[in-house]
This record gives sequence, structure tokens and C-alpha cells, in this order.
Amino acid sequence: MPDLQSELSRFPLFAGLTPDELTQAASGCRTVTVRAEEMLFREGDKCEGFYLVLSGGVRVFKLAPDGRERILHIARAGQSFAEAAMFGPGVYPAFAAATEDSRLILVRREPFVQMLREQPETCLRVFESLSRWLRRLLDQLESETFLNARAKLANYLLRETRRLSPGGRACRIDLSQPKKDVASQLGMAAETFSRALSDLEARAMIRVSGRRIDVQDADALEALLLGEAGPNS
Repeated sequence: MPDLQSELSRFPLFAGLTPDELTQAASGCRTVTVRAEEMLFREGDKCEGFYLVLSGGVRVFKLAPDGRERILHIARAGQSFAEAAMFGPGVYPAFAAATEDSRLILVRREPFVQMLREQPETCLRVFESLSRWLRRLLDQLESETFLNARAKLANYLLRETRRLSPGGRACRIDLSQPKKDVASQLGMAAETFSRALSDLEARAMIRVSGRRIDVQDADALEALLLGEAGPNS
């Protein structure tokens, strides 16, 4: 099994550090193993630090007053989460639970903040990571505010197509999480998500088989998105 220093170096936040700096960073970290659905932290818990995902996945979510989950983000291997909790009041602003058996690195708050004071380049990378998180939230807010369910799904499928097949007009998307979790991320009920999938499939834009979605006509998805996001939609 790789040592902690080499595992840290795989993540963008730590990739530019020297061996001595990685050793310093690793001294403030520990590995964490969690089972599927095990809770890492709850909203309002004191912030111990942020996490890096080595394997598995973690969903970050809020709870509505009626107990329903609203997923904000799914963190997968190679990604980090809860950086924002390192600053401000020092508590976690949401819940986090493993989506499957997972192995993580906990980057403890105090040693890391001390390192930021000493390593300006690492500090910049943290803010870059926080900026990406903010853009995700703004995209999510814009989608929820202006798009209907069918357009939200089309927008999601187009983003995944661009990510998996840059420049391509067709793509196979294998969902790494249950459809209900994707629906939650898009701000819709699972039943609404299923109806939107069926609608796009009936229009021959996609083909669905279990968790696999074949995007067959990205141009038609873009036309639908532009039409339904317009001022007269």
C-alpha cells in the first residue's frame, strides 16, 4: 500500500509540494476507512478538517425540515470535500456519508492552516478548489431557478458528454450512483427524473439501460435546452 506522502501527492492541492513539504503535510493527516452509509459528520459538528477520497465515494447533503435529503455533491476518488468548513465558524455546514465502502484521508484543520501560512502556493490551490466548488453551486442554483425537469436533465447529460467525450456528439454515460441520487443533485424527485428520462428516450435523444445512458443526439439535447431555457419557455 502506498505511504501517506505518495497518496497525498496524487491530489491537486498537494501535487506541487516538495518531498519535505509532503512529509510535513502528511504529519497532519490520517487515513479513515468507512462503510457504506456510515456518517462522516453532521451539520453543526465541529470541523476536524477536510477529506480526500482515495477510493469509494461520499455524498455531501443537507436535510429538509421533513427529513428529505438534498444532495449537494458526490465526491469520488481523486476529489476532496469540506474545504470550506476549514474557515469561518469552524463547523461543518452540511452532512456527509459514504455512498459505498470508502477509504479517505482526513487533513486535520490546525496543521493544515499552519501549512497554508507557510506555503502560499498551497494556499492558492485551496482557493482554486473553493472557487470550483462555488461555480458548481452557482450552476446548480441557475439550473434549479430557470430550467424545468426535462431541461435540467438535458443540461446534465450535455455536461457529462463534454466531460467524457470532448468534441463528441454521442457518448455512453455509466452513472456511478443511483438515479435517485442524480435526481437529488438536479433538484427533482426520483419520479420526475424517471419521467424526464423516458421523455428524452421517446424523442430518440438518449437510450437508457439500467444505469447506462447512451446519448445519441447531443445536438437535439442542446436545441431542447436552448428552447426551454429561453424567455418564452
